[in-house]
Amino acid sequence: MNRFPAWVEIDLDAAKHNIDRVRSIVPPGVRMLLVVKADAYGHGAVRISRLAVECGVDMLGVATLDEGRELRKAGITLPILILSPVLSQELEGVLDNDLAVTASSYEFVEKASGIAVRRGAVCTLHIEVDTGMGRAGIAQEQAIEAISRMSSLPGIRLAGVFTHFPASDSDVDFTMDQIRAFTGIVDGLKETGVAFEYVHCANSAAILNFPSSHFNLVRPGLLVYGHAPSIVLKDTIDVVPVMSFKARLVLVRDMPGGASISYGRTYIAPGPVTMGVVPVGYGHGLSHRLSNRGQFLFRGKRVGVIGRVTMDMTMLDLSEFADAGVGEEVVIFGRQGDAEITADDVARWDETLNYEVLCRISKRVPRVYLRSGRIESMKTLLGVREAL
Repeated sequence: MNRFPAWVEIDLDAAKHNIDRVRSIVPPGVRMLLVVKADAYGHGAVRISRLAVECGVDMLGVATLDEGRELRKAGITLPILILSPVLSQELEGVLDNDLAVTASSYEFVEKASGIAVRRGAVCTLHIEVDTGMGRAGIAQEQAIEAISRMSSLPGIRLAGVFTHFPASDSDVDFTMDQIRAFTGIVDGLKETGVAFEYVHCANSAAILNFPSSHFNLVRPGLLVYGHAPSIVLKDTIDVVPVMSFKARLVLVRDMPGGASISYGRTYIAPGPVTMGVVPVGYGHGLSHRLSNRGQFLFRGKRVGVIGRVTMDMTMLDLSEFADAGVGEEVVIFGRQGDAEITADDVARWDETLNYEVLCRISKRVPRVYLRSGRIESMKTLLGVREAL
């Protein structure tokens, strides 16, 4: 890949493998909602959604109305659920784009009903119940009564009911309490004559840890992108990272001992240093916290970041390589030869989550989509184009 100074590679074969692996550990007949919010965790929502269609995924999950609109504009016809609350002012757009929307209160559903009736339409809803996440959703104590009332409103379709786990990777007892509470609510609603096509609560961690949470729909996100949702789950399923972040040296300089490098003069060369400049910085999605502590791969070896990460450039210590040259590949995370830096490694240096490492890579970084090791297509700020 010589066309870009920095780029992200998306391995579509790895994504398909991961979808298949997730499907293999849930019971037959359990459907899959693939979470593609935040531009599919930085992987490109449109292309990943098209792959999801190819792989027989049943539904897509986004976080905003505009994310849903983007997929509809691209010709994606799968059911799409907006997983986060929306404003009532956005319901017209929800209906215009045939999206399902999450509801967390009777008042919201009442507004949705009124708008749908006025338009002669039907608004599809998934009701979120808060069983312990402490974020969105109807309080579990009020859920049966409130949802029963919703079911009698005109112009709406109660397609799904769900809850969300805050600690399915770490707290067995709390999560089991959530599953029992949610099951009781679903069963109680059935007794009142309210049943749902989709009953769901299993995120990536729960898919692995809690088979009783699978119900009839699971919601993988990070697993499909090839990462465990926590370190303790790292070796529990054979998934493959889909994304690699790469760049090329744009400058190599010999710096004398005592020279300061980058803003703030936080790095003073202890002796002669061969410095490599990579055209990637926090404007591309690297964290400023990688300053003087992060590592990249060069010629299959780890090399350290020296000085502060800047908006558009990061400096590396290449002193052990006498002949490092402009144009050579550097891997920010991914594989190079037998060596690998993972998103988990970057997250550890950055004191954050692997989710954030993936999601924050900006749109200025081209996405290069690979199939069978060959470039299929590329997405840049100027749009999508097929491989040349």
